[in-house]
Amino acid sequence: MHARAKLPAALDELLRSDLEQAIYEANLGIDDTEIAKRYLIRQMPQIDIAAELGCDRSTISKRMPQILRKVQRAAEKLFGK
Repeated sequence: MHARAKLPAALDELLRSDLEQAIYEANLGIDDTEIAKRYLIRQMPQIDIAAELGCDRSTISKRMPQILRKVQRAAEKLFGK
């Protein structure tokens, strides 16, 4: 079993429904939305996300900073967090 995903502090405080809304409002595109849902809501490790999506873990790792920035920006606009 892999370690659980560590959420950024600003996103860790949000309710699941708020996270879902922030991911939607971040307008990430199909692939990055799936990555965000698996990482932020289901709290899956990046290696498991990569396996499910059929790509390398490095691909997920490279995309995560931008995904997290966009979701955090959306959350700040929506909830002031």
